[in-house]
Amino acid sequence: MDLPALRLAPRARLWRSLAGAAVVGALCYTSAYGGNDDFPLGPMTQFAFSVKDDGGTISSYWLEADTAAGVHVALSFDAVGTGMKRAEIEGQMPRIVRDPSLLQGIADGQRRLHPGEPGLTRIYVVQEIKKLKRGKVVSTMRQNRVVWDVR
Repeated sequence: MDLPALRLAPRARLWRSLAGAAVVGALCYTSAYGGNDDFPLGPMTQFAFSVKDDGGTISSYWLEADTAAGVHVALSFDAVGTGMKRAEIEGQMPRIVRDPSLLQGIADGQRRLHPGEPGLTRIYVVQEIKKLKRGKVVSTMRQNRVVWDVR
């Protein structure tokens, strides 16, 4: 049983064309002037960057902590481990540098998610910077970018 093809009325075609043009316009505008907060109609730049082949750097962050048991550990970057992912930490880095007390939420989340494990006493945001020369890593530097004593 073949049904006849239905055609859209001129008003429906106009409405769909305007909606499509608005989405394309928003995508163009946010791509040129927007940031990660505009996602999905803006760039998600934490995964989309290029590094100069000669003299560029690659910077990455991760979390480490001292526990109440006296052990220094690397914290997991997933919702189950600390409640935050790597992109969230990297995206919030300017705020965390200005206000390290924001790391208290990670300690609280870890305590809530893992009540049987020793609590965190100090959290470190570690930064690793790799310098490139002709596309190869020529030096690596690690530093504690932020340190927070857990309350």
